[in-house]
Amino acid sequence: MIHSIQLEITGADVSFAAPLSFDVSIDKGPVTVGDMFKLYRYENMLFTMRMSGSEILKYLEYSYSGWYNTMKSADDNLMKFRTGNDGKIILTNGKPRLRNQTYNFDSAAGINYTVDVSKPEGKRVTITSFSDGRRFNKDGLYRVAVNSYRGTGGGGHFTNGVGLTAQELRSRLITSTDKDLRYYIIKAIEKRKVVAPSANKNWKVIPVEWTKIAAHRDSVLMFGSSR
Repeated sequence: MIHSIQLEITGADVSFAAPLSFDVSIDKGPVTVGDMFKLYRYENMLFTMRMSGSEILKYLEYSYSGWYNTMKSADDNLMKFRTGNDGKIILTNGKPRLRNQTYNFDSAAGINYTVDVSKPEGKRVTITSFSDGRRFNKDGLYRVAVNSYRGTGGGGHFTNGVGLTAQELRSRLITSTDKDLRYYIIKAIEKRKVVAPSANKNWKVIPVEWTKIAAHRDSVLMFGSSR
């Protein structure tokens, strides 16, 4: 839903967004403003920025290096958990903790791509096309929707991942909203009356025969059941 709203507001080619809350759910029925504070806790503006195709690829490589292990078989964990010196997962109150914060786990909308976790970090992401069928060009220049935390260097995606300096980052800004993203999410729901968000299904993790097993196992480990 956040991806869709970001693309709708900006008219950008690509949207980057992360799950800002780890395990929040909104039940079927009337939606309140309080629900939106649970879903989107931070006062982020929405930026439109200019990026090349190769920079978009680097951005995603950096993001997914924070999510996923490099798997050697279906017996490996898919997610990166915190581990001790012995390599075993650290449990807190019987539950594992992810190595990195979920608000830095950006995915993209507007492009179709795969993430191959059998490959080393930095060589996992393959972008096949834009979701509307257009050809994706590494040398092309595109408009990207991203929140202000990320667009000012938060999480390191633009600095450590893409390799932009703070000055270069400022020069990439095309527009910014005058109100925070939560405001626009609320207005979008008010306009639509009924919202039934579903996955865009524009990206997937491969090899499927490994990740399907590992994702189920990791979900049980984190939540007690598969989601």
